[in-house]
Amino acid sequence: MKKFTITVGLLVLVLFSAYTVPNDVIYSEGDATVKYQEGYVEDVFIGDVYDTGDTVTTGYDGFVELDQDGLVLKINPDTVFTLQEKEEKGEKAGVFSLALGSIKFRYDRITGKEPMIQTPSCVAGARGTEFSVYAGADGSALIVVDSGLVEVESEGKAVQLTTDEGVEVQPGKPPGDKFAVKVDEIEYKTWNEEKIRRMLSDPADAVENILKRLNFYIQNTSEYYDLYNEFKERLDTERQNMVDLLNKEGEEAAKKYDAEVVSLIRDNTRASFLNYRYYSLAALSLRRYVAGRMYVLLKAQYITKANDSSYQQFLNRYSDILSDFESSIVPYLVEADI
Repeated sequence: MKKFTITVGLLVLVLFSAYTVPNDVIYSEGDATVKYQEGYVEDVFIGDVYDTGDTVTTGYDGFVELDQDGLVLKINPDTVFTLQEKEEKGEKAGVFSLALGSIKFRYDRITGKEPMIQTPSCVAGARGTEFSVYAGADGSALIVVDSGLVEVESEGKAVQLTTDEGVEVQPGKPPGDKFAVKVDEIEYKTWNEEKIRRMLSDPADAVENILKRLNFYIQNTSEYYDLYNEFKERLDTERQNMVDLLNKEGEEAAKKYDAEVVSLIRDNTRASFLNYRYYSLAALSLRRYVAGRMYVLLKAQYITKANDSSYQQFLNRYSDILSDFESSIVPYLVEADI
């Protein structure tokens, strides 16, 4: 049994964020690891149960299947996938975060409360019984529906996909035009190699898209963190008021005050906490799995063309990504995130 220390920040995270639906590992093969929310890493084994904050990473021969109460997720090789959650329309909502690679989703039934699917470029709402999501090295996403309906949203615009339809989304841009396609016509490695070629041919454009998406995450992280502090201060005040009421008027009066006043502020505090964590972790994923890998690929590609103007522009904007991330996201992370 592993021993680990939970920092104060992570303890708060655990108290506020407990995933209510377990994700059971029903199959695993090849190179596959899980990084738990607390920060330690283990190999994936059949029978494991994963919760919010846990990240599954598969290698070139890795494959993992998770079951979440009738929803089966087939996590393919070379994939990075995290279980998250956020507050959506007054309710806690699960989020499946795909940073890189591909996953096939298959629902036994649709309840209307399916988790959202997040990639570095878009968010998808599952209304279909079977579909696949691909996340490329340049931050692009491709969603292909086998059956049912999936809504894909980015930059304030949405497109609905039905059976045998797909759409591609670049980071920082709205969804493209949907097109007819079958899942078995798409091979992730081939699709991703095309994304890499496009990225290498125009690195300046690729990095601008990533920076735009990072700024979106930074803005939302800051806004929700400010709300969290505002609500937390109010919550502390109202809790003290409740204690004073308990001492003066008794338990019934305190319970009534808690139900009518304190509970709403407590819910708002929790919601803003979940959301600033959601956006800060999305920024971390973008920085680590997209921007960082983009830098490595481009550095190798331009090793003999270091003075190329497009490459120099990429380096300048990549430096902006590092600087913005360090100043605007790192303060909101806890040690276990890194």
